[in-house]
Amino acid sequence: MALSPSLQSSLRLAITVAVVQGFATLTGLPDITYASLAVISVTVSTYGETFELGRQRLIGTLVGGVVVLVAYPALQGLPLVVGLPLALLFVRAVAGALRLSVGYSVGCMVVIMGWVVHEGQLDSWIPLRLFWTLFGVLVALGSLRLFWPALARQQQRQALVSLIGQLQQAWERHRLHHEQPLAPLRQALLALRTQRTAALRELGSQARRHPLGLLWQVFDTVLEDQILILGEVQRLNAPPWQDPAFATLGRHLPERLVAVEARLQLWQTLLQGKMLPPVPQPLWQPVDAVRLVDDPAIEQALASQSALTRRQLATRLLLLNRLEQGLRHAEEQWRAALQAGRDG
Repeated sequence: MALSPSLQSSLRLAITVAVVQGFATLTGLPDITYASLAVISVTVSTYGETFELGRQRLIGTLVGGVVVLVAYPALQGLPLVVGLPLALLFVRAVAGALRLSVGYSVGCMVVIMGWVVHEGQLDSWIPLRLFWTLFGVLVALGSLRLFWPALARQQQRQALVSLIGQLQQAWERHRLHHEQPLAPLRQALLALRTQRTAALRELGSQARRHPLGLLWQVFDTVLEDQILILGEVQRLNAPPWQDPAFATLGRHLPERLVAVEARLQLWQTLLQGKMLPPVPQPLWQPVDAVRLVDDPAIEQALASQSALTRRQLATRLLLLNRLEQGLRHAEEQWRAALQAGRDG
């Protein structure tokens, strides 16, 4: 029976803490609780988020250790209520310069404990605390890869596949003249962007130049544009397809939407297969929908329609063109991202 994600996370954390505590006990070194504390503090749902918390905790520990090591001998002649706040203020300044959030509180805690509890053994306590913190962070990161791997990049791919599927269904519902609320699509896109921050951290310091990072941005752009196009199309009145002069146009536009739906389904299949999927072959071939009205019969029929109907029909064709060109541009950028990965 498959374990739920929450139970997997709890078991992973329990196993990791037990391993860390057991190994640390065998070393016979003091202050081993900092290793377990580091594991509990930094282990969250994904590798990317854990990496960021671990990075901040290590930097905060290092900053706090350096500050207390320097400030305590220099300021110990001052009253505690003066010297300690000055040291904490300096930690705050350094943490702000390094843009630390979690690391700031860790640095302050190191200064306070070093100043009040370990003032006589700073030379040994600070290296030990830094060592156990580093050890705990590394084991926590390893556990996220060994026990029920929780990689943010996998979650990003799954969320992307889900959004493409939702959008494909949305176009199908629109083609069949069913109302399609856009709020779920917008919320899914926002959730995808929020989760991407952790996924990018897993790709390293050059994440936005990594093929996966480039590909995620390509999909973000094209899917956002499709959601906007769908919203604009749904605000238009029903087209005058009942006029025999528009019969060809009335058949062609739904056919193009069917092709768009099939293309999105192909994207979904490719993404499900590989983390870095191959570009569809051949590339999408857009059709200039505006040229479809270049017909004397259609022009004559348009002349009998109201100005509003003519404007809305023109808008519908332009939006379809934008949809077609967006698919082509996305696949060209997709190919460029893969090429950048091969060249890099």
